Amino acid sequence: MRPITVIFLFCVLPMWISAQGHFTLTEDIKSAYRAAVSLKLNEAKSIVQKIEKEDPDNLMRLHMENYIDFFTVFINEDKEEFDQLEKNRKKRIKKIEKHGDRSSPYYRFVLAEIDLQWATARAKFKQFFKASGEVFNAYKLLEDNQKRFPDFIATKKSLSAIHTLVETVPGVFKFLFGIKGSIQEGTKEIEEVIAHMKNNEFLYKEEVSAIYAYILFYQNNKREEAWDYIKSCDLDPSTNPLASFLIASMAQKTGRNEEMIKALEVRPKGGEFQDFHYLDFLEGRARLYKLDSSSKELMLSFTEKFKGRHFIKEAFQKLAWYELIINDDIAAYKFYMKKCQSQGEDLVDEDKQALKEAKEKMIPNPDLLKARILYDGGYYQKAYNLLIKRSFVLESSKSTQLEYYYRLARVTHALKNYIDALLYYGVSLEKGKEDKSYMACNAALQIALIYESQNDFIKSAEYFNQCLEISPKEYKNSLHQKAKSGLNRLKSLE
Repeated sequence: MRPITVIFLFCVLPMWISAQGHFTLTEDIKSAYRAAVSLKLNEAKSIVQKIEKEDPDNLMRLHMENYIDFFTVFINEDKEEFDQLEKNRKKRIKKIEKHGDRSSPYYRFVLAEIDLQWATARAKFKQFFKASGEVFNAYKLLEDNQKRFPDFIATKKSLSAIHTLVETVPGVFKFLFGIKGSIQEGTKEIEEVIAHMKNNEFLYKEEVSAIYAYILFYQNNKREEAWDYIKSCDLDPSTNPLASFLIASMAQKTGRNEEMIKALEVRPKGGEFQDFHYLDFLEGRARLYKLDSSSKELMLSFTEKFKGRHFIKEAFQKLAWYELIINDDIAAYKFYMKKCQSQGEDLVDEDKQALKEAKEKMIPNPDLLKARILYDGGYYQKAYNLLIKRSFVLESSKSTQLEYYYRLARVTHALKNYIDALLYYGVSLEKGKEDKSYMACNAALQIALIYESQNDFIKSAEYFNQCLEISPKEYKNSLHQKAKSGLNRLKSLE
């Protein structure tokens, strides 16, 4: 070997080695993650800038940067902000692919996480096909990582969500992208992560809590288990807006409106925390569910401050409901329904349903509306008493019959009076089939769930399929997804 070659190797090789990116969970990386998932995004940015100066080759920094961008876009829903920050995705991926240590289990994992986070953000802006491609990229990276590093538990955290959700993805996407998985596989994976967390430090524990709770609730139809699990987690709503959001969401879905309000009213606001105006709406809606007059101010705050896309129409709808049932003010109801038509976008089921009501220009029956609101808050006995008290008027009118039986079905179901619930759901299904009402579609779904809980799987499958045969204008996606998940659960028992 020539002397000049030896000199070159001694001088340049150390520089090349030091320039190779590594993936190290330093204390600064952990601090940046904790700040990001607590929505202390400015603090997280400061820590990342410090890492860039002091440990520039640690590519976990890019992972943390992506968390900051993701939460910013996901919470704000600002299209211009999304377009600007989305440019960072390619830059990060390019840098990791060029400089990253491919022998590290974090190499493919971090690339997959970046894709999954942007896919989730894209869904806010209806970029579903591009998001599907990113999910597939993440899926391939994670599957490869699992084969190469079977003991790297973080892989299963992300794979569990993909494997669980794939059963409810439309067939065309599964055919195009070739993603395989099942509810059982995803549940097993996330439970392995939870078992690992009991005896080991794990960076992503807050994410695991959210993933497992949603898998239990939505995919496995284990609502009480989901709530019990969330309550057992080390989540403090007074120090973390995301913890407040997670607890409040699960409380709402399990009929615990008082718990929801508690989690939301202690949430930290302003100062070091990223604005999360949607939580104002959630608290306002929760207070409306208990017929609390303080709800209006919170919902108005959301409509005035939030510059995003989702739930604005629903917020104006709820303000209209407030005026109708609290103030008995029809003029104010109409005012907010006009706002519902002109403000926000109809991209999610709740906004679509609100817009449909606004366009129909039919003022709801105040008694049925009040029963619906009380039910949504988990005040089932109050709702039942109101419906029974007004039964003669509501049952005898053609315009209120369908909704009357549907509301009775929902309330008796919640009160675990399954015999009456099946009866009332059956009437709702028959009366609502022709106009393809979401009430009929959900009635079929709820009958299926009752029969599933009673281990009558033949009848359960029959009604899950009936749910899929009805295509209502509102809530179709979520209702059909739940029916597909139900059918998949039944298949796993065969």
